Amino acid sequence: MTVNTVSEVQTTQKEPERELRIFTYKAPQVVWLLLCIFESLLALRFVLKLNGAKPTSLFAAVLYVFTGLLRLRIFQF
Repeated sequence: MTVNTVSEVQTTQKEPERELRIFTYKAPQVVWLLLCIFESLLALRFVLKLNGAKPTSLFAAVLYVFTGLLRLRIFQF
């Protein structure tokens, strides 16, 4: 009767391009995350304007300031 054994060999090697690959993978994810956050803020601003939120309320005022810096001309009511 034979016994099957598995031996494991571990090696450590430096990958010179590893950091560059990680950066090129993570950079688009960060850009998409920022764009999604910005788009969500603009949508919330639109909903607040549509519902007639008072610009003097704290939440609306903070949202209007943040999105006012980056809004498009179409959102200027």
